[in-house]
Amino acid sequence: MTTELHPIETVIRTPVPARRVRLAGLALVAALGVSACNSDPSARRVAEDIINTLADPGAARDCMLEKLDGYSDDELDEITASANDPGPGTAIDLFEADLAECN
Repeated sequence: MTTELHPIETVIRTPVPARRVRLAGLALVAALGVSACNSDPSARRVAEDIINTLADPGAARDCMLEKLDGYSDDELDEITASANDPGPGTAIDLFEADLAECN
């Protein structure tokens, strides 16, 4: 039986079942939704936690964290808001592609 994998795995290099990635994505969206009402945790903090949890330690993870630092809080909020937008080319798709450059 083949495990369905999510494209984010190209970012983190370690095969992760699609269900785990989807759950992490849902947790990100939920946490960012909560952060709209409550400033803690911030979108940045949630993204850092996900990168630190799913990416192996090393140059690729350090690169992803550096790229994350290049985004403003407003940009991260826009990325979060695009999570439910249809089609390729959404802000979250572009964000994932930006992080994938670290591999």
